Order: sequence, then C-alpha cells, then structure tokens
Amino acid sequence: MKKLRIIVSGYIGLFPSGGVTWDYIQYPLGLHLLGHDVYYIEDTMQYSRFQSEGKSWDDSSDSIQYLKETMEKFGLGDRWAYKDVASGKWFGIADARRNDIFKTADVFLNISESIWMRDEYLDIPVRILLDSDPMFTQVQYWNDYEPEKSREIINKRFSNYSHLFSFGENINAGDCSIPTYGLKWQVTRQPVCLDYWQQTTGSPDICKLSSVMNWSTREKMIYQGEEWGQKDVEFEKFIDLPAKFHGVLFELLVTDSSKKLERQRLTEAGWVIRDPLQLVRNTDEYQAYIESSCAEFSVAKETYVKSNSGWFSCRSACYLAMGRPVITQDTKWSRYLPSGNGLFAFNDTAGALQALQEITADYKKHALAARKIAEDYFDSYTVLNEMISCL
Repeated sequence: MKKLRIIVSGYIGLFPSGGVTWDYIQYPLGLHLLGHDVYYIEDTMQYSRFQSEGKSWDDSSDSIQYLKETMEKFGLGDRWAYKDVASGKWFGIADARRNDIFKTADVFLNISESIWMRDEYLDIPVRILLDSDPMFTQVQYWNDYEPEKSREIINKRFSNYSHLFSFGENINAGDCSIPTYGLKWQVTRQPVCLDYWQQTTGSPDICKLSSVMNWSTREKMIYQGEEWGQKDVEFEKFIDLPAKFHGVLFELLVTDSSKKLERQRLTEAGWVIRDPLQLVRNTDEYQAYIESSCAEFSVAKETYVKSNSGWFSCRSACYLAMGRPVITQDTKWSRYLPSGNGLFAFNDTAGALQALQEITADYKKHALAARKIAEDYFDSYTVLNEMISCL
C-alpha cells in the first residue's frame, strides 16, 4: 500500500464534546494507524460555539485547548492546525510546515463540508467530500422557486471535489429520494478504531437503554414542495414506548439548541432526560456513558427516514463496538447491515417492542453479536482501506 499524505477536516474544536470528537477523530486516527502521513486541519470559518465563564463570544481558546489535548491523547499532537476566524491566526502546526503540507498533500478529505475551500485545498490532487448528512448535503441550498439557480449553486459546490462519498448507503437505489444531480456518489460508512473500543463483559446493574441526540438542529427544509425535518418529528411516533415496556430505564442525553424540547412531556411519558454537555464532555466520558448502558434505542432524523437514505449513525457504530446491542430506526440501512441479532431495525412501535423483548431475553447473545457486527462492518482498517482503494 502506497503511503499517502492526507489532510482530514472536522469539527472537533468547534463542537468540543465526546460524541462529536469520536465522529471525526477516527478518520485521522484510523488513517494514521494504516501508516499514512495524516494531518487534521480545522478551518471552518465559524466562531467557536463554547466559551468557559468569563470569556467573550469570540474567544476560541477553549476550543483550541480542547483540540490540542484531544490530538495529544491519540498520539497526533504534532499533526493538527486550527484557524481562528476571530483573530485570523493559525494554531498548532507552524506556518512553514503547514504550508508545505498543503503543497505536498496527496488527498484532502473534507468531512461534513467542515472546511472552507481555499485555493490551497483546491490545489490538492484528490479532493474528497464525505457526506455525513445525506439529503441535507444535497438540498440544503435548494430553493423551489429558483430551481435553475439552485442547480448552478449546488453543482459549483460539488465541482470542488474529485470524489463524492456518502453515508447514505441507499443513495443510488431507485427508491431513494436524494438527488444525485447526475454525479457519481460512492458509499461508505463510519470507521471505528476498534482497538480503542474494548468490549466489556456482562451487563450493567440497571438495564438502561440510552442514546445521545440533538432534538432539532435547524428548521425544516423545503424540497420539491415537501418538508424535511429532524429527529423531533420521528420521536413523536415512539414517545409512549416506556409505558409499553417495563423493567428497563429509557434515558436520553439531549441537546436542545432549537429550544423546542418539551422536557416535562417526555418525562411524564417515562423518559429520563439528561444534559450531554454535563455527562459526555470528552471521549472518555462518552465511552463510559455507552459502557453504563445495556443497549441503545434511537430514532433517526425524519429526512433520513423519509428519503430512504440508508444512513446509519456513527454513535450506533460505537455502541456496537462496545458490545452494546442497538435498536435503531430503519432508513433502509437494513439492506446493507444485518438486522435481528445484536442490531435491530424498526419502523414502528411493534418492531421496537419486539427488539426489546429479544435483547432482554438473551442479553449475552446479543451483546456478543453487536461487537461482531462492529468488527465485520465498521473496522477502520477495512472501511478506510476500501475508501482509499476507490480513489
């Protein structure tokens, strides 16, 4: 295998939290473990979202420090750079070395369109857009009233890349609503660095089903005269699940940036609602929280479900890697991943209840199967090698 110089982008500094960090760190970490010369560059052109008490809104020092500590923890302490939009300064890799990396890089991997496409990135021979948010990525700039102008804007965005990859594994199927604009979309899935996710034996004392989620991160999109929404829309269908299955604890760590969460209503329905910003602030806390759970129960964004995207969660892949069974709403991912042993797809309450019954009846069996699915389908060595081989 040829050793490549690869630049990876992400949101580790912008959103300093355990789950987001694992979403992005497993790319530079996984590619580094494969022997490639990898650098993480965060150049989002966005102001930091989190400041500790007493710091001003344009102070990025907390984000920079979090990113520095994270990269050092994973042995990448000399392989990161952060562009602070407020001051215009770079942090991390020194200027001369960073500029040399830009000039000599073989591959540029823009995850979630997180990086600002400057000329130095456009000059890199292989430029990959990794669509982690299928359907949103393709239509977020669409305007039903100006279709021709919308196509022009969207095609210009995608023309910045030599390769397009998507977490929407069903994107090329006839029943998928995601517009491809006649472009070649290759499918991929989340890499998990399995050596960092050791399966724990046994089950927690309390049978807790959990998940970590955003309630709603944006207003509904409009595409082709239809609304395309977030998780809050799908969750309504399953809000009464705790009342129908006793003997387990249903807990959610919910970020509510939209301020639309009706906390009391969910609590009265039997859900325990907690704050992820207090419980999963870093990678260790995130892993500890998953380990404290028996399994995951989660819904998907309405847009993923309605479009038949085939999307599967990075978070769910981490539950599987920890040997925690997963019950998650089907987006047509069950066409590409096994369902029924350790991992369960559901479309309605009856399907969710059936999965709960099977997991609680033979927990050890499903815990072992969960880890096996992670090894077979999400191992970073396999996932990232397959991506590189497509370039």
